[in-house]
Amino acid sequence: MVRVKPEVIGIGAQKCASSWIHAILGAHPDVGVSDPKEVDFFSYYFDRGYKWYEGHFSAFADKAVRFESSPSYFYDPRSPERAVAYHPGMKVLALLRNPVERAYSNHLHEVVKGHIPACPFEEGVQNNPTYLEQGRYGTHLSRWFDAFPRDQIKVMFAEDISNDPAAAAADVFRFIGVDSDFVSGVFSERRNESDRAKHPALRSTLRAGGDWLRRQGLEEPLMKVKASPPVAALLKYNKVEVRDEIPKMRPETRAELVDRFAPEMATLRALLPDQPLPWDDWGRA
Repeated sequence: MVRVKPEVIGIGAQKCASSWIHAILGAHPDVGVSDPKEVDFFSYYFDRGYKWYEGHFSAFADKAVRFESSPSYFYDPRSPERAVAYHPGMKVLALLRNPVERAYSNHLHEVVKGHIPACPFEEGVQNNPTYLEQGRYGTHLSRWFDAFPRDQIKVMFAEDISNDPAAAAADVFRFIGVDSDFVSGVFSERRNESDRAKHPALRSTLRAGGDWLRRQGLEEPLMKVKASPPVAALLKYNKVEVRDEIPKMRPETRAELVDRFAPEMATLRALLPDQPLPWDDWGRA
């Protein structure tokens, strides 16, 4: 039996554009992406074995590249060694974002998912230590750099992706070795925003239809349908911005977190000497 392995994995971090990466790679004709997006094999489901993992890619044996993205891999200390033992030649795509902004977005995500009631960020961060744990970029990325050769790891910043999605997409395609001239309207779509539905059943129905079209390879027609005035109006009507319900982070909280993350940012700079951090909180040098 021919084993069908992924050639590239995305390791997060959470709320750093991993859904966008999954979407643009899913649109590329030479790439097969897992369904679901987050397989979480090297972190949560390693006991299910390689055959279970590879079953998520069996439909893409004819693709040049197979990909899955699980943000849990970034901060799970077991994942790097497990991944390199499974496939030493695998490429790793890491996405980072200003860790203070990432923590706040993490809080909004938990509210949207219904894991916690709507509450100020300060209350959420006291309740959930992973908001800050996931922002220890220097610590977590060091483990991946210890496990894999540096040229097999690409680090990208969510802020750069937002500023120029087309350039970021081409950069990803070059890294994984597929046609970097491929262009899709998917590049400019926002993914996994911090909003909730007025009518969850309506959103579930619309998303189920969208997912079916994506599985048929009809991503581009789906985008045109979503952009049509009636559907766009319906989507807007059903959307509630959680940022309007949650108070902004207090200035003193931000200052405290900037200080707390400073050692991690110093380590990150040392790991990425040729990539200036795009975050003013710790300088850009």
